[in-house]
Amino acid sequence: MSLTMRNSLLILAIAAGLLLAWGVARAAPLLGARPAPAVPSGGVTPTPLPEKPAVQSPDISFIDSPSPACVLPRAGTGVCYMTWSYLYVAASPNYMISMTLAIDGKMRGNYMGFFQQNIYVPSEMAWFKVACGENGASGTPGMGLSHSFTVRARDSSNLKSANYGSVVCPADAPRRLYMPMLRK
Repeated sequence: MSLTMRNSLLILAIAAGLLLAWGVARAAPLLGARPAPAVPSGGVTPTPLPEKPAVQSPDISFIDSPSPACVLPRAGTGVCYMTWSYLYVAASPNYMISMTLAIDGKMRGNYMGFFQQNIYVPSEMAWFKVACGENGASGTPGMGLSHSFTVRARDSSNLKSANYGSVVCPADAPRRLYMPMLRK
């Protein structure tokens, strides 16, 4: 690098530093900055911190789990499926960490988030096999077992939310084939 180029860059850097110092000196009275009073022991009292800005409180929104249903796809099997039109939860301004689904106290679904502010599970991913139950098992004539569910969510600041409900399945028992007992 040539000598004239170095001198030009040095002059430019000095001018920029002076301009910055001048701008800070002019802005100090506008910001209300005052020199700190000296402490008698020879030290200087630190400048007090500015007031805290308004804190935005994080929240985890409600868990949206509309239209839970219990479906009997094939009669005579005793197998029903619990389903939802979708499952959804969101957090703001945090990230969603997990959403879990428990049916009758047993965890049946675990959905994890990674740097996303919501978790959405479409109906195609929310089908869970449950027992239908005998006629009147839930106390309602013509209906089978009642299954309870819990949807829980947790976000990155460890805020938690839960949604509870129950669904009654249609009555259906597996068909049994009784064979006669033959003696030899």
